[in-house]
Amino acid sequence: MTKTVVSGHACKHFTAHHPPMRSVSFGELAQRLIDVWISREVERPAILSHLVGEQLSANMALAVIEVADSGSTEFGVNLVRDYSIPTSYADVPDVLKSRLPLLPGGHLHPSIQKAIAGRRPSLVSETLRHDNMQTNFEMLSLPRKTEQSGGDWCLVFGVVNYILRPSAIPKDLDGIDLAILQLLREGLQMREIGHRVELSPRTVEHRVERLKALTGARTLHDLVARSI
Repeated sequence: MTKTVVSGHACKHFTAHHPPMRSVSFGELAQRLIDVWISREVERPAILSHLVGEQLSANMALAVIEVADSGSTEFGVNLVRDYSIPTSYADVPDVLKSRLPLLPGGHLHPSIQKAIAGRRPSLVSETLRHDNMQTNFEMLSLPRKTEQSGGDWCLVFGVVNYILRPSAIPKDLDGIDLAILQLLREGLQMREIGHRVELSPRTVEHRVERLKALTGARTLHDLVARSI
């Protein structure tokens, strides 16, 4: 059984106005959390969350997993800050769109379970697929260092790098189509691609339109995203 509690500071929408500040990467913030976790005995997860709370980007999430007793399968989630990047996908499952790194499938991610059981930090990078969607995320789990009576906790900090609806590229594409897709991923224009594959820009455009039809892509950007 799980429950999710959203704190008063959790839902800062993407459209909210904040003063400009230097963007801090997931790696920098994760290292800051790990350094503090190693150097001192942290009794309350709020001590850790306050270290990074004001510097989280819209594609990051921060939560505290609360477990009643060590080894218990029941847990609660105090969501300190949620992922808030807008998406045009109307049918993105909640497991991908919201709190993705924290509760895939409605259960604790194995890396969180590992961190709690071993009383050691756990850092993972993973691509998760659900139905016809996929996302890539990185996640740090910082458990309470020592087991104590009266409940347990684990701070979870994650970043969602992308959410995509991939479309399987046909396996029978010829070498030219494969080359066009690769050069599109590299950001080349039709004229540049034509020069590389020794075709006219118009012929390249026709091939791109055919590739869009084969993959169900709506735009050139969509084709590139689906080909990844």
